[in-house]
Amino acid sequence: MPIVPPPATIFTPEVFPVMQRAYTHKAMKAKKHTDTSAAVATEVLGADLAFEVPLSSILDALPFYVLLLDEHHQILQANKAVLEQSGLTPEAILGKYCPKVVHGADGPWYCCPLEEAVETGQPVEREALDEGSGRWMRSAIYPTKSFTREGSRIYLHVVFDITDTKTGEAALRASREQLRELSQFLESVREEERTNMAREIHDELGQILTALNIELSWLTGRLPKDEELLHRKAEAMSELANSAISTVKRISSELRPGVLDDLGLADAVEWQTQEFSRLTGIKVRFSTSPEHIVLDRERSTAIFRVCQEALTNIARHAEATRVSVSLKKSATRVSLRISDNGLGIEEWQIRDPRSFGLMGMRERVRYWGGELRISRGANKGTVVAVSIPLEGKEDLVAENTDCG
Repeated sequence: MPIVPPPATIFTPEVFPVMQRAYTHKAMKAKKHTDTSAAVATEVLGADLAFEVPLSSILDALPFYVLLLDEHHQILQANKAVLEQSGLTPEAILGKYCPKVVHGADGPWYCCPLEEAVETGQPVEREALDEGSGRWMRSAIYPTKSFTREGSRIYLHVVFDITDTKTGEAALRASREQLRELSQFLESVREEERTNMAREIHDELGQILTALNIELSWLTGRLPKDEELLHRKAEAMSELANSAISTVKRISSELRPGVLDDLGLADAVEWQTQEFSRLTGIKVRFSTSPEHIVLDRERSTAIFRVCQEALTNIARHAEATRVSVSLKKSATRVSLRISDNGLGIEEWQIRDPRSFGLMGMRERVRYWGGELRISRGANKGTVVAVSIPLEGKEDLVAENTDCG
C-alpha cells in the first residue's frame, strides 16, 4: 500500500535555500565523515553559518516528505514525516527503493521526476494523481553537488499531498463556471428581451407613427391654401412625426440590429462602424475576410457586443481620430481586432476591477473558450483583439490527471 504524505501547509520553494544555509557541523568542517545518513545530509546541504542546529531537527520539523536519494532511487536519508507515515524505522527505510516506500510501486512512479533530473541536471517538479492512494501529489527533485562514496550524485526529493489544494481549485473552477453559465444565461435572456422589444417598437410604434404621418400628409393637402398658419403647423407636426420615426428606428437598431440576424456578423459590424463614424465624426476603416461572415446567433451576438463596447469606450475615453476594425474567419476561429490612435489605455485601467465594460467583454469571450487581449499600442492608442473558436464550447475546467 502506498503511503500518503501529509499536506504541505507551509511549503514554499524558499525552504531549500534556508535548508542549504542552515547547518554546518564541526565534524563536517573537519571533514570527519560518519556512516550515518544525517552526516550524508549535512555534507549535501551544509554551509558555513554562525549557529549550529542539527540538520535532522530541521528536516523533521517539515510536515512533508523530505528524502535524499541517489540516481538509482535508493533512499539515503528520510525525515520524520516519512518515518511516521510509513511506520518504519530508519533502518528499514535507508537503502530501500524510494517508489516502493512512497508509492507502493515496484518500478519508477509514472510521474517520477528523478529520471529527468538525472538527465538534465536541473530541478524538476511535477504534480500528478497517485493511482495507488487516489491522492494528488507534488513531487520535486533537486540535484545537489555532492556524491555518494560509490560516485552517484545525491538528489534532494520532496513529496507532499496537494489533494486539498486541488479539491479547492476544482471547486473554485466549478463555481466560476457556474457563474459564467449564469452570466451567459442572463445575457441570452437580455438579448431575447432586446430582440422582442426592438421588434415591438419597430413593428407597432413604427407603424403607428408612419400611419400618423400619412394622415397628416392627407390632412395638409386638404387645408385651405390661404391658411398659412395651419399649413406651417401641419408641416411642423409632420416633421415631428418623421423625427419620431427616425428615433424609433435608431432605438430599435440599438436594442438589436436587424442586420445581425438578417445579413450576418460581417454586415452587422460594418453597419456598426458606419453608425459610430456618423455619430462621432471619427474615421473608421473596416475590413473583413471573407466578405460575408455568418455565424450562429450566440457567437455573432458575443462578437458584435464586444465590438459595440469597444467602440463605445473609444468614443468616451480615447480622444481618437482614426479607428481600424478588422474581422477574419478561418477554418477553426473567428477573430476581431479593433485599434485606435487615441490616448492609449493604461495598465491599471485594464486591471481595474471597476471596469465593468471590460469585464463584460472578457466574460462574453471566455464563455466560448475564446481569448480577449487589451493592450496599449506600440506608439499610442489601444488594441482590442478577440478570438473565438467556431466549433463547440471548449472545456476550460476539465481536469487532467497527467503529469503536470
